[in-house]
Amino acid sequence: MFGAMIYALALLCLACAFGFLVAAGHDMLAQTYGDTRASLIFAAIFAAVGVVIMLVAAFIRARARNRRTAATTAMMVAPVMAPSVIRTFVRHPGMSAGVVAGIVALGAILGRQWGKES
Repeated sequence: MFGAMIYALALLCLACAFGFLVAAGHDMLAQTYGDTRASLIFAAIFAAVGVVIMLVAAFIRARARNRRTAATTAMMVAPVMAPSVIRTFVRHPGMSAGVVAGIVALGAILGRQWGKES
């Protein structure tokens, strides 16, 4: 709780510092270009930063969605493919069921791990 309050106070201080930075930049541009142009310049800068942030967020979301799709595909294919693969390597039927169960469990564990990372 105390750590969260420290972070909140730090965030408030950073927001105030950013506000003073914007005000000082606006004053400097207003002296050079006039009030209206300075406001338009800062509006364009903030709009460009907002668009870049939205593009980065969309890229990260698409990447996470692709990772989840791969994990889901692995979870669906593993139980279907495991018996045919095991039959080629294991000669005893009782032993193949145990190996299939182990492979399915390993696939489930890896699928959940991949899902958590995304």
